Amino acid sequence: MGIDIGGSHVEGVLITSRLGIIKQVREDILKRDRKNFLKTLDDTIKELNDKGVKGIGFGVPGPVKNGVMFWSCNSTFLEGIDFSKIGMAVSKNVSVDNDVNAMAFGEAFARKKGNLLAVTLGTGVGGGIVIDGKPYNQRSFAGEVGHMSIDPTGIKCTCGSRGCWQEYVGSRGVERLAFKHLGRKMSPADAYDLAARGDGKAKKLWEEYGCFMGVGLANLCNVLDPEVIVIGGGISGAFQFFEKSMKKEMKKRLRMDIPVIEKAGESAVAFGAACMAKS
Repeated sequence: MGIDIGGSHVEGVLITSRLGIIKQVREDILKRDRKNFLKTLDDTIKELNDKGVKGIGFGVPGPVKNGVMFWSCNSTFLEGIDFSKIGMAVSKNVSVDNDVNAMAFGEAFARKKGNLLAVTLGTGVGGGIVIDGKPYNQRSFAGEVGHMSIDPTGIKCTCGSRGCWQEYVGSRGVERLAFKHLGRKMSPADAYDLAARGDGKAKKLWEEYGCFMGVGLANLCNVLDPEVIVIGGGISGAFQFFEKSMKKEMKKRLRMDIPVIEKAGESAVAFGAACMAKS
């Protein structure tokens, strides 16, 4: 069993020994407090649980130590929860890690790749790193790729630094590009819908967005040289509109061949969490 802990939802999957998803559940957290969250989590686990479950994994939106998520900038009601203790009610085989690490591990495990980078695109930008088949998270904060600066005098980030990558390729970055190209701010979903309907200015927006993606990914390739890059999160839905300019920018900046770049699979965090428990 794999559980994806989000700030507004809980998603769970059951997978087989051959990694097929055989059951999937998603529950919204109706009120963002600890009591409602724990009830939602309990309901999700009960709906998925059966006597054949051999392990349970959790992917949580923050750094983890000894099964406890100890910090979150967006979902403070999750801080201090011992997910390993909750999991023990299902199985003695429990795994807890950051959500993007779980996603990265699942994508690497399913693809049988030893070195993989996962990037999630949403309000913020997260990263997960797999090296030699194992998630790299030695001191809990590895993979914070969204706070890699691509312009030291650039836009001020919510973290206090300037020029962080997430301010260019997260949702606020898309809003700024929409204002530049379309004359008004709009959500990534609305910008995608416009491009899908053939709007030329919206397509230009995503073309420029792809350039910013290419800059950041080229930097990461120079450091990590991954076999595969997997992109997830809500903004990844526009992948078809920014893929070409992203890869073009990467080729300009790299001496190596660019790695395979693909969208993440279905229920990627929950699936990855289940794979962590399976392994």
